Formats: sequence, C-alpha cells, structure tokens
Amino acid sequence: MTANVVNIHKDFDIPEYTDIRTCWEMVREGIEFILEQNPHLTYKPEDVYSECVAGKSMLFVSPLGFVVLSVQEDPFSEEKVLVVWIAYTHKRGKNNWLNHIRWFEGIAEYCGCGSIEAQSAVPELGKFLSSTGWTEEFRVYRRKVTLHGKQN
Repeated sequence: MTANVVNIHKDFDIPEYTDIRTCWEMVREGIEFILEQNPHLTYKPEDVYSECVAGKSMLFVSPLGFVVLSVQEDPFSEEKVLVVWIAYTHKRGKNNWLNHIRWFEGIAEYCGCGSIEAQSAVPELGKFLSSTGWTEEFRVYRRKVTLHGKQN
C-alpha cells in the first residue's frame, strides 16, 4: 500500500503495511497486553489475525509499535471511515500514536475515507482528543441482563 504520508517529526519512521504472518508473535503480545488492560474487549488475538489475513483490516508496523486499521462504510450515507481498531506502542503513555495524525490522514485519504474514528475506555485520551480536533460523537453504556434477580 502506498499513500502520501507526512513525516511529522524527523525521527518518525513511517509505519509499513505488513503481512501479520511475518510478525505475529510481536503483534500477539501487544494485543494480549491491550486485552489484559481492557477486559471489556471481546475479541481474541486470533480474531485480529484472521481479519488481517482476510484483508478486512490492515496492519502497519514501525519501531514505535503497530496499528490495526479498517475501513467501514456507513450503509446510509455511504461515507467511508478509517477506524483505528488497535494502536499499540512499545512506550506507554503520552498518546504516542496520536502524534502522527497526518500519517493517519494520508492513509484515510488513500482509502477514500472522509473521517477517522477511534474508541477508547481511557478518559484521559478523550480529553487529549478533544483538544486536538476530534469530536466525541457518542458514549456506550452497558448493563447486564438480570433474569429472576440473577445476572447472566
């Protein structure tokens, strides 16, 4: 995949579109870490592998870490959205992947997307995103169903 991308920092290594089969161990370890930190997530590392191998999601890798992206189309407006499904950096904190938003915009443009979407359960990330041009569109709330006074 070739897209017009912008080096934002002189030490920014442009993430490369990568076949997940060539670096599965590293990616799996990162996904396992994310899942440990976010028990509400329901996918398994093998689900990510399957989505990438099937071409439904794209893996990009750099020395900073990796990101898994997908393109989703709104069935009503037909607008395409670049979804940041998984973003993993080897160094924790500081919103490292967000420092390279122009790279994401280049990928979005290449894929014909009009916007970029990311989800997070981390409140601090929401504050950061709001201050850098992102808008919050919705929040998800979940309640367990109780049957006969017992939770399933």
